Amino acid sequence: MRNFLQAIYGVFAITSIITHLWTTIIGFTEGGFFGGVITLFLPALSEVYWLFAMMGENNFYVVIALIHTVLAFLYFIIGRNV
Repeated sequence: MRNFLQAIYGVFAITSIITHLWTTIIGFTEGGFFGGVITLFLPALSEVYWLFAMMGENNFYVVIALIHTVLAFLYFIIGRNV
């Protein structure tokens, strides 16, 4: 599992940036200026929040955000044990 995560880390980093930008756009459009600014500066919390808030409205975003949340958790756990 560790080798697989190391192999896809570069792709994960780039897609995480794209997903966070997408989340920030959602924050600005759905939550207004204040919601967008908070989303911009609190990436982990905001992605989990908008993951649940967008269920039923934007299922493609929900799947992408869920995948990134699970992978980030795995990177955190494995990175901590190295």
